[in-house]
Amino acid sequence: MDEFFKTPIEYLKGVGAARAEALKKELGITSYGDLLQHFPFKYIDRTRFYKVKEVSPDLPYVQVLARLMHKEIVGEKAARRLVAVAQDETGPIELVWFQGITRIEQNLTVGKAYIFFGKPGFFNNKPQIAHPETELYSIKPAENKGSLALQPAYTSTEKLK
Repeated sequence: MDEFFKTPIEYLKGVGAARAEALKKELGITSYGDLLQHFPFKYIDRTRFYKVKEVSPDLPYVQVLARLMHKEIVGEKAARRLVAVAQDETGPIELVWFQGITRIEQNLTVGKAYIFFGKPGFFNNKPQIAHPETELYSIKPAENKGSLALQPAYTSTEKLK
């Protein structure tokens, strides 16, 4: 079993020689054992939902369960963005995306409930999340992927993205 942990990382499916070299250079990971001992530097608590009225720009991130009420693409050329409004029982929150807006817009359905996660802010004195992670809400908890769990956060570099 000891030999397994010494197996070079490039033999792990999906890694290959180039990524193995980047892992070695950037994080010092050369073997399966090194990878298994590469722990997160923190955990993001996604075990709770905030009500819209609780959203504050002082929070590092929030997770909101809300129904999508409206969506539209506004602006032209470089200023194009997708603006949506979602609402829970305490009020509305604005959601804004500046990149990938066509794909995101196609995947959002007005009237459905979503889980939105991201850094909160205020714009024009209204709560807002720019580029939130978005997941369709399911009443079956097991179908809400990682939305109700601790999420590990690892150090990384541009070369590993």
